[in-house]
Amino acid sequence: MMRRFGLWLTIMLIFVGAIQAQDDTLSFETVELSASDDLTLIADYYTPDDMTDSAPAVILLHMLNSNRQAYEPLIPSLVDAGYVVLNVDMRGHGDTGGSNDWDLAIEDTQLWFNWLREQEIVDDSQIAIIGASIGSNVALIACDNDSDCVTAIALSPGIDYRGVQPADSIANGLNTLLIASHSDGQSASAIRQFFADATGYVSTRMYLGSAHGTRLFRNELDSVSGAILDWLDEQFSAVAM
Repeated sequence: MMRRFGLWLTIMLIFVGAIQAQDDTLSFETVELSASDDLTLIADYYTPDDMTDSAPAVILLHMLNSNRQAYEPLIPSLVDAGYVVLNVDMRGHGDTGGSNDWDLAIEDTQLWFNWLREQEIVDDSQIAIIGASIGSNVALIACDNDSDCVTAIALSPGIDYRGVQPADSIANGLNTLLIASHSDGQSASAIRQFFADATGYVSTRMYLGSAHGTRLFRNELDSVSGAILDWLDEQFSAVAM
C-alpha cells in the first residue's frame, strides 16, 4: 500500500543546466522539494524532446558518499529512449546536504514519487526506480512501499547497508532487476539470497570483476544501460497491456 504523508510540498525549478550526451546537449531543470523535516531536497529533472504524449519516468538514487552526477553516463540513453528522468541527491549528499538518515531517505523517495505524478508529462502509472549500493536498498524498499511503482533496478544491492535491509521487499513480490559483479562479494552474495527468496518477477545480470554500483558504468556502460533499457521496456509494456 502506498505510503501517504500529510505534507505540504514546496517545489521550485531553480536552475536550468545541461550535460553532454555525445554531440548533443541534454538539458535539465534542477528541482527543489521540501522534506518532512523541512530539509530542501535537490534533483535534476530531464524530459525527452518532442514529447506528444505522457511518458514513463525513472528515479535515480546514487551510492553512499556519492551524488547525482554519478548517473550522468546513464542518463542520455534513458532520455533518448523516451523516459523522463529524475536524478536525486539523497539527504546527506550533494546539493541536498543535511545528515544521513536512511528512514527519512526512504520517506523522501516517496515524496519524489508523488512529485513526479503531479507532472503533466509523466504517465503516473509508469514510474520505476534505479538505485546503486545503499541507494539500491532504498530503491527496493521505496518501490515496495509504493503500490504503483512498476519496478526497481538494483545495482550492487546488499543484505544490510547501514541498517537498510530490502530482503522483505524482495520476498514481498517486487519485480526487480538485480545487477552486480561476481567479485563484489557482498553484493554477489546478496543477489543469490534475494533471488532464492523472491516471489515476484526477478532477473539478474552478473559481470566479471569487482566494480560496485555506478562504478559499473566505467567499463560496462553499454551492457548495463542495455540491460536496464530492455528491462524497463518489458516492465512498462506489461503495465500498458
